[in-house]
Amino acid sequence: MIRHWKTLILSLALAGLSTPAWAQATRTISNRAARGDHAPVTVELHPGHGVTLNFRPVGAVVHRAWLDDPSQVTLNFDDTRCALVAAPGECAATVVHLRRIQPLAFPGLPATATTTLTVVTDSDLYTFQLAFPQSGAPAYSILAVQPDAPSPYASAILTTQIASPAGVQWVERGLLEAQRRNLVATGDPLWERIQALLEHLRLGRPLRESAQTAGVSEALVVRLVELGRSDSGLTQGR
Repeated sequence: MIRHWKTLILSLALAGLSTPAWAQATRTISNRAARGDHAPVTVELHPGHGVTLNFRPVGAVVHRAWLDDPSQVTLNFDDTRCALVAAPGECAATVVHLRRIQPLAFPGLPATATTTLTVVTDSDLYTFQLAFPQSGAPAYSILAVQPDAPSPYASAILTTQIASPAGVQWVERGLLEAQRRNLVATGDPLWERIQALLEHLRLGRPLRESAQTAGVSEALVVRLVELGRSDSGLTQGR
């Protein structure tokens, strides 16, 4: 059941599908914004409400996370090993939950109105600015990091290369890597749609037509290629 739930989340996020309920609870940000390339994204933690950072859509595995000021926030992960200080290198989470607490006093640590959360994954470094409003209601409870939209240059590469035999292999390898990371499982609806995509690509059909027919987004295909070929050169804005 848990695995099915996890795959459902991944399917909705990666395939660009959503429901009204998700729209109310989930806010999405690009991978570029989540990295804080220009400025850290501010995450508001209201009293009595937590926020979950979801890195599954980008296939990132969290290895470490730390707070500059831990006096008002606790961190929880979907991998319990991440809470073991003695073995931080074994942490392999994909979700981080932030919970606001009553302020604690740490000797030598000055009280601050905001603080910075740094998240280290297997592929990127993310920074978030945490704020603690005293009133108002939270606008979201989940912040989902989404793959960056491909640039026109990357789109051109996709059009000409992914539909080639080598491109199909990148997608296949990316799918296996996603399976290895427990982001998708054999027999899941998303798995079946990607198999349909591969069949169309093997027949030599254009990427856009194949993606639309199979019911997957081109952003998902880009992400699979990135997973399948780390030196593909398709990741932009880094």
